Amino acid sequence: MLFPEAWPGYAFGAPAAPKAITEKSNRTRAEFIPVSSVQSRLAGLVLCFLTMTAPADVRITEVLVDNQPLGLRASSAYSASQTQHLRLSASSRSVSFHFTESNPQGAPSLRLRYKLEGSDETWRDLPMQMRVAVQFQDAESRSVGGTEFPMQGESPGWRGTVEASDFYLRRERVKVPPRAAKAHIYFLSHGGESGICQIAIDPLRVLLESAGAETPRVLDLRITGGSNLSDPMGSPANWRRDASSRPELARLAIRPVPAPHPVLVLDDDDPLHFANWSRMPHQDINVSPGDLLTLEWETAHSIGRCGPGHAEYGRMNPGRYWFRVAAARPNGELTGLEVSLPVVVVAPWHRRPEYWSILLASVAAAGFGGHQILIRRRMRKRLAALESERALERERARIARDLHDDIGAGLSEIAMQGDWVRRDLARGPTADTQRRIERICQSAVELTRGVDEIVWALNPANDTVQCFANYVAQTAEQFLDAAGQRVRFDIPRGLPATELPGKIRHSVFLAVREALNNAAKHACADLVRLGIQIDGASLRVTVEDNGRGFAPENPGALGTHEGLDTMRRRMDLAGGEFRLTSRPGAGTRAEFVVPLPG
Repeated sequence: MLFPEAWPGYAFGAPAAPKAITEKSNRTRAEFIPVSSVQSRLAGLVLCFLTMTAPADVRITEVLVDNQPLGLRASSAYSASQTQHLRLSASSRSVSFHFTESNPQGAPSLRLRYKLEGSDETWRDLPMQMRVAVQFQDAESRSVGGTEFPMQGESPGWRGTVEASDFYLRRERVKVPPRAAKAHIYFLSHGGESGICQIAIDPLRVLLESAGAETPRVLDLRITGGSNLSDPMGSPANWRRDASSRPELARLAIRPVPAPHPVLVLDDDDPLHFANWSRMPHQDINVSPGDLLTLEWETAHSIGRCGPGHAEYGRMNPGRYWFRVAAARPNGELTGLEVSLPVVVVAPWHRRPEYWSILLASVAAAGFGGHQILIRRRMRKRLAALESERALERERARIARDLHDDIGAGLSEIAMQGDWVRRDLARGPTADTQRRIERICQSAVELTRGVDEIVWALNPANDTVQCFANYVAQTAEQFLDAAGQRVRFDIPRGLPATELPGKIRHSVFLAVREALNNAAKHACADLVRLGIQIDGASLRVTVEDNGRGFAPENPGALGTHEGLDTMRRRMDLAGGEFRLTSRPGAGTRAEFVVPLPG
């Protein structure tokens, strides 16, 4: 049900309407909002009429939101001077309404029911229990135990009167305790000094299952005789009004189905007094310890209590609600005495129109930002392509410098040596002519090797550890064989085809070649060992000879160790390490370690 933003007082017949609250508590989450003075006057007229005719009224005394009071107290409960409605934010986790009745004649006497329209489909009752009880006694009629079966609220099919309501079957089972000799059955309305109810019970039967018995014993509990059974105060032969402070609250009624027959009724309209129905003492059920007792009866009831009370609700969906508290008779029928409070739950921010407007603007901004990002990515790709082109140009320039420095210088030397040989042949060969021819041959071999190295370094097909190892081993074998030295290889079979970029492998190769050249020229060794292996995520190359060795920290007469500086510089360019171990008379070991990409 939907309700307007402000209400013209409370429902017609309400004796009291809310009073304006000057103290606003937590306005961002919950607040009371007053309505117009015309509406207040209308509510005041209704209040005056009801005040003259009703001896008691109902009022809401306090409202708590997330367990925090909003400032309303019982002393300033709702009046007709100014009505209000409660406004809650969607972040409120709970709201609790506290209410009571005001009875000028003394103790509370009205059964209170409440309902949150927009959430509850039916009226709710304040919790209260009435009971069907079984008391077990020993042979001397002393109590040795008992069991109670509670009933509360309104039974399914309750229509306001016993005669018009549908009954439903209850079946309960209990085990007979030790020392029990008999069982006594009660129907009780004594639920405390606030219970108000109407309960109808149509006794059917008791099933007693004893140990050793093949079939259970069936005991009929229906009203089978007595006097004046059509009169509410009639006397059944097998039931009696027992230990009642007001026996007249226990009465008889005629249930029309399946055939008209009397049933037991507890019509308790007095919260301070009670009444019971119980079996006649001579009709107690004889039992033995360990027996199973099954009670079957049909019942229709409406059970509640008078105030004060409270109703608590969890998080509510956005919308408009109406919390109502009404007085009712023992059978649940409303008396017309009622108080109510409109409640507005504001939609969360993500369900408001302004949120969707902001969201739409955000999506548009995000789309524009995404377009800008896409453009920037394209620009970065284009810049990367340009940078790649520049890197290619730099690589071409480096190749041109290598060709000019190495190949060009070698060809110039060959040309110059050839011109000298031609002049020597014209004048007549000499010993210098032979040396110049040998120099030309040596330069040609070095040029060939240099061209081969440049081509090998530039070929992307050689960018693997396996190709690097094959080329280094082949070069070392040719170079050391020409120098008259033996070589042994420590290279495992099946090296992985792990990527090794050309720049790195070229720098490592040049460093290794420098170490081989030192071993051939300066070490005076007759055996050189070359090792290549993968060590974790690194490539390790070792060149070890059995020559005369030296002290790396003291060059002495063996030179300035410029070759060592060259090897270190080569490894720095490759991002690796160079380690040297040597001492006089113990040979030399050069170790080159470079991390593998990825």
